[in-house]
Amino acid sequence: MERIEYGLAVRDQPANLERAHHSVSQALAGATIEPWRPGDTVAVVAMGASSHSAHALVFALIASGVRAFPLSASDAVAYAPGSQPADHYVIVSESGRSPEPLNAAKRFTPGRRIGITNVPNSPLTAAVDVVLPLGDFDDSGVYTVGYTATLLAYALLSEHATGLTAPDPSSVSARVEAALSDFEAPTALAAERLSTAHTVDFVGSGMSLAAASEGALMFREALGVPTAAFDTYQYLHGPMEPLRENSGLVIFGDSRELSLADSVLDSGVQVCLVTQSPLTEVPRPDHENLVVISLPSEVTSFERAIVEVIVPQLLVGHRARSLGRRPGEFTYRQPDTKLPLT
Repeated sequence: MERIEYGLAVRDQPANLERAHHSVSQALAGATIEPWRPGDTVAVVAMGASSHSAHALVFALIASGVRAFPLSASDAVAYAPGSQPADHYVIVSESGRSPEPLNAAKRFTPGRRIGITNVPNSPLTAAVDVVLPLGDFDDSGVYTVGYTATLLAYALLSEHATGLTAPDPSSVSARVEAALSDFEAPTALAAERLSTAHTVDFVGSGMSLAAASEGALMFREALGVPTAAFDTYQYLHGPMEPLRENSGLVIFGDSRELSLADSVLDSGVQVCLVTQSPLTEVPRPDHENLVVISLPSEVTSFERAIVEVIVPQLLVGHRARSLGRRPGEFTYRQPDTKLPLT
């Protein structure tokens, strides 16, 4: 896997998602995975962007009756030696070289560790029992297709382990292709509006918390903008109080999210609302401080999670171009977030 230019990685997602679907499906066909049953507990173990993707799998499993929770890989060391916080583990690292997921995998029960990685023969593959390879495609330094491919892998894995229906690969590819086109103009407008914001909050609930969390990380990594991500209802309990004229707010959702957006517009907050709700249900959709990005009404579950994250990907691309920034060129490099290449 090589690092490529951000815009190219975003544009190449449809083809690479088909590649990921084939790779993961092939691996699952030859894998022995114990079913995840109601009453079982699944831990999704990751760091960075992968940890944000975990929200999608966790909420999908909870809705099916399977207990699940996201576990920061760095927190795994807090468990007493030999203790097992879950019955099954999904351990995610796009590079396969993040030391925290690797160390966590070594602590968990053999036979129940499923690894998701983009790089074959990476260190993670030797520390898990089943490997779901994403396809060894090139990605940008600020992960794009690696993130959406991970969501697709979750869909295929949950179908295999629980019977949840996974989206058709051609459908996912077509949805992303359409989103890249349909969202281009509104994200350009939203990026221009958000350019005045000193801070940007990202808010969503359920599976949409994945896009909110990942969007906040991407703005920090690629644009150097201070951000925070919140569950919608947690946000109402105090965290929204700093919103002022120089604030930005990106919201994902169809219910309480609509009135949340409406409540801050007159304060000068620049709002981007990503929703399946018809414009007729959005309060003041033509307000000068609001950009509404409409999701296809028929996308659900993991397919929606994939389409939602296209919005922050495009926002970052538009804003980076206007600033002359190259996403993936980091100011601070940490020597211990990846194991050395061998």
